[in-house]
Amino acid sequence: MVFSRQPPFLFVHIDKAAGSSIAIALQPIASRPKRSRWRRRLMWLGPLNRLGLYRALEFPAHAYAIHAKRCLPPAVYDNLFKFAFVRNPWDRLVSRYAYLLNNEKHPRHEFVRRMKTFDDYVAWEMRRGKFFQHTYVTAAGGKLIVDFIGHYERLSEDFQKVCARLGVKAELPRTNASSHRDYRTYYSPSARDLVGNYFQRDIELFGYDFDGLKEDGTKA
Repeated sequence: MVFSRQPPFLFVHIDKAAGSSIAIALQPIASRPKRSRWRRRLMWLGPLNRLGLYRALEFPAHAYAIHAKRCLPPAVYDNLFKFAFVRNPWDRLVSRYAYLLNNEKHPRHEFVRRMKTFDDYVAWEMRRGKFFQHTYVTAAGGKLIVDFIGHYERLSEDFQKVCARLGVKAELPRTNASSHRDYRTYYSPSARDLVGNYFQRDIELFGYDFDGLKEDGTKA
């Protein structure tokens, strides 16, 4: 997550959706406190508006929007341009799988490498009960609490919309990219259906189907 007081914005960083590239592109234009452990710990104190401590706050890289909303004074949060980027859940899962297989230093590399099939990996991710995207940008009841949802599938176009909204110019670097073939070739019919059912909320909210982003893909 990137919280900037000037220009006022909040970038909610969802992993495996070009978030690292976006965060790097935004760093030169964001006013941010120096990184420190105590600044990150401030988030767990809850609302910080009375003390004004929110000015020193640094959110963890993958904090949810609701965490920022709870910590910041309402007037501050409402004044921020809040945005995130999402990705087709089927594609994102393959990207995560390829990343774990190719990154020998990752603590789960050997565990995933020993799996016999991609179906095994899908089943493991489902058992973990994580990797949702909607939880990053919604509050209780599923209400969106950000102003704009960009899509990985039209990354350059949507990132330029963000820059235009902020009145800045920035270029996207390419970082943390996973190398793999077309994600659709990884899926058996059963794995495809399993992902479709498990990530149903992400798929419906952000306008996806198995083949990609629908023409009317949701934009907040």
